[in-house]
Amino acid sequence: MANFTTDSKLCIDREIHIEQHDYSDLLLTFDIEGTCKWIADNKFTKISLQFPDELLPASTIIYDELRKRIDADLYVLGDTSYASCCIDTVAAMHVKSDAVVHYGHTCFSKTNIPVYIVLPKAELNIDKTIKIITENLQTLKDTKVCLLYGAEFDHCKENLKKLWFQSYPGSYIGYIEKEEHKDRFLGRLLKDATGQIYVVDVLKDCTCVYIGSRGQTMFNLAISIAAKSWYLLDPEKMKLEHMEEAHWIKRRRFLVEKCKDADVIGILICKLAGEQTKDIINRMKQLCRINGKKSYIVSVGKPNVAKLANFPEIDIYTMIACPENDLYNSREFYKPIVYPYELEVALNSKRDPYFTTHITDYDELLTGNRHHCDIDCIKEITDVSLITGKIRETKVDHRQESTMELDKKQNWALENIGNNLESRSWKGLEQMLGETEVKKAEAGRKGIPLHYKNEPN
Repeated sequence: MANFTTDSKLCIDREIHIEQHDYSDLLLTFDIEGTCKWIADNKFTKISLQFPDELLPASTIIYDELRKRIDADLYVLGDTSYASCCIDTVAAMHVKSDAVVHYGHTCFSKTNIPVYIVLPKAELNIDKTIKIITENLQTLKDTKVCLLYGAEFDHCKENLKKLWFQSYPGSYIGYIEKEEHKDRFLGRLLKDATGQIYVVDVLKDCTCVYIGSRGQTMFNLAISIAAKSWYLLDPEKMKLEHMEEAHWIKRRRFLVEKCKDADVIGILICKLAGEQTKDIINRMKQLCRINGKKSYIVSVGKPNVAKLANFPEIDIYTMIACPENDLYNSREFYKPIVYPYELEVALNSKRDPYFTTHITDYDELLTGNRHHCDIDCIKEITDVSLITGKIRETKVDHRQESTMELDKKQNWALENIGNNLESRSWKGLEQMLGETEVKKAEAGRKGIPLHYKNEPN
């Protein structure tokens, strides 16, 4: 057991280091005045304040400053239901909040509750940044270039805009956009020097430069936008790097084949905010039903390896989550996790199977959005799996089946689930009424879970 446990003394004696933050410029850093004005203008009386883990030390200070300026009930949301970048509507509904004030990094996902976003702020040497870009991209003076930046630099966008268009007057900037807009992509709007808005498709002939750290945001932009090339400038390193994500696209094509081979698909729910969540769930269920595959909705809060290991019958998961969720790239899980777009490519014959760009925001797949595509319900001929080499079963169009046939299939699916549960060695806690001997209460264990007092050394 020594290989699987840690000495209890080490856990007790371990020192915890808490990072100290300087909140001297509180009013400007956390936009206290703007937040109070938004609450007062909308006459909200009950507001939830959502903080990521790294900003929780500042939550009480911000709470006190807001209470001095507004007469409203404030609630601090700590541990979020899913990811801290998403608006936690679940926790907000527990206290019947009128609105949410979200602090820190965000994914800009749609919500069904009013939200005021307070973005993080980081320093940026704009002169040096633009100089590095122009020196390294001298050959692109006569071509279109688009500048995108991390949300933490949105506070200095005016100075950035001025110097950028001086160097590249005919180019674009992807500005952070908090409000809903039909041309918004991944929380950004594309504009030129005059302020005219463009659709993201114009970037296919451009070179894109992203100012920020190498993270999920940069990754989503690079694989979602079909640009000529991508460059990253990290303000901490002050070095321009060329980005290439071709190897990632190859793995996702492999997972598309896994979707085609799967018989049982789990729809993993990691987000509840917004009506579009229900729409994408229904679309995923429809895709599975039309292709003769069984689908189950799985909601386990924040997913981890142990939780999903409880469903061995499921062959692959499609996760309903925001684009900023990094679980898509994790290889720790026993069964693969794919984007809704990959399930679309696998099960909808109208999709291009040889994609060179990806769709990380599932909202774009829904009706009325730019990547929506009707589901093909026509039967397809039998094909061969590129992974196992076996012949796949022909797809079934369920619209041609009678109600009795559907009822039989549903009953068979329920019986199959019951048989799988019965074959497990552990079925969970059972009451066993009348079969268990009644005993007096006894003293429980003492100590910590790694080593209780009554356990041998």
